[in-house]
Amino acid sequence: MAILVKSEYIRKDTVRILCYVYDDDEALADATSVDISIKDPKGTVQVDETAMTKTATGTYEYYYTTDTDNVEGDYQVECDVTDTSYHTYAHGHFRVVAGINE
Repeated sequence: MAILVKSEYIRKDTVRILCYVYDDDEALADATSVDISIKDPKGTVQVDETAMTKTATGTYEYYYTTDTDNVEGDYQVECDVTDTSYHTYAHGHFRVVAGINE
């Protein structure tokens, strides 16, 4: 599994999170489900096990919109990938910073 996220966003940006699912031969493969959870720097859950959208074979996407109330710092991302034969997690992160004119 792999999570792809641009590393830094200004508050009010939309974060695009991609999760890629691979089989044992390292080819993209569909999962039964892929759910995402996001925690802010204080450990507060912002997104709790929400289904990601399948956009292509083995590719899952989620958009997280930030606003001026978002805490600055590193946000932790966890994708829960489930298939009939396995259950695993992929981890990633992104940073939210204040804008110049905030």
